[in-house]
Amino acid sequence: MNNVDETVLVSLCPDPVIGVDGSGVVQLFNAAAEKLLGYSAEEVIGKVSIASIYPSLEEAKEIKRLLLSDSYGKPGSIEGYEAKLACQDGAVVPIRLSAAIVDKDEGGSIGFFHDLTERQSLEQQLHKLSVTDELTGLFNQRHFYTVMAQELDRAKRYNHALSLICFDLDNFKNVNDSLGHLEGDRVLRLIGEILRETLRASDVAVRYGGDEFMVLLPETDIDAAAKTAERIRVMFNSKCSFSVDQDTESLIKVSVSLGVTETNGMENPDQIVQRADLAMYESKSLGGNSTFLIKQHIGNLVQTNSA
Repeated sequence: MNNVDETVLVSLCPDPVIGVDGSGVVQLFNAAAEKLLGYSAEEVIGKVSIASIYPSLEEAKEIKRLLLSDSYGKPGSIEGYEAKLACQDGAVVPIRLSAAIVDKDEGGSIGFFHDLTERQSLEQQLHKLSVTDELTGLFNQRHFYTVMAQELDRAKRYNHALSLICFDLDNFKNVNDSLGHLEGDRVLRLIGEILRETLRASDVAVRYGGDEFMVLLPETDIDAAAKTAERIRVMFNSKCSFSVDQDTESLIKVSVSLGVTETNGMENPDQIVQRADLAMYESKSLGGNSTFLIKQHIGNLVQTNSA
C-alpha cells in the first residue's frame, strides 16, 4: 500500500477505496472515499478504525469473518458483498464491497466500495411503478392479491379480524359519455385523494379495475370497516362536483356503492372478494349511495342507512 504507483492508481479510482493495516486502522483513503463519507483523508488515516465507518461493530466483525471465509469469494477476499457505510453526518449509504487481504503476515487489507444509492433508488422507483396504478396513485390489482395473501395468513395466525371494502361509482359511465374521459379521470383521481386522506397507514387502497376499488383493512372488524366505508361515501359526496349531494343543475349525478365484509383468515382471497363484490351490488340494487354489509356467513345481511 506504500508503493507510489499503486497510490496514484487508487487516487484516480472513481469508487471509494479504503485500506487498513492488521489492526483495522485506516492507512489508505482516496478522494472518492472522502466524497462519499464526508471525512478528509487527514482525519482518518492512521487515526480511525475501519469498524467505526460501518453502522455497527457487528457489521464490521461480519465483514472480517467473511474476508477469512469463502462465502463471498476465495478465502482472503470478498467479491460483491452488499453492506452499508456510515457517513460523517450520520447518513448511511448502501455499498457493494470487494476486498482482499494484501499483507498475509500483518493482515492488512484493501477494499473497493461501490455506492449503490442510485441503483437502489431506481429499483425502488421501478417497484413502485410495478405495484401502482398510474392514474390514481393507488396500488394495483396485482399488488392487492400479494398483500391479501399476507394479511389472510396474519389474520389466521393471530386470530385477528380482516375486513374488505369493495366499491364502485354509480352512473360513472354517464360522466365519460357526456363529459369525456378527461373529466372521468378527474373523478377517479379524486377517489385516490379521498382514500389517502381517509385511511390509516396500515390500510391498503387499490384501484381494482375501471371504476372499481378495494380497501383492505387489517385488524378491523366489519362494524369498524362499515364506519370507514361511510366516511369514504360522505367525503366523496362532499368533494365531487357531480355527486348526488351537490346542489347543481348538472344532469349527471354520481355516487358510490360500497360493500363490506370481514374474514377470520380461514378463506381464500377469491371467496372474500366475491362476498365484498356481492355486498357492493346489493348496495347498487337498492339505489346506490349506500354501504351494504355481508358478514362471513353469507346469510347474515346488514344494510346501513344512507345519509
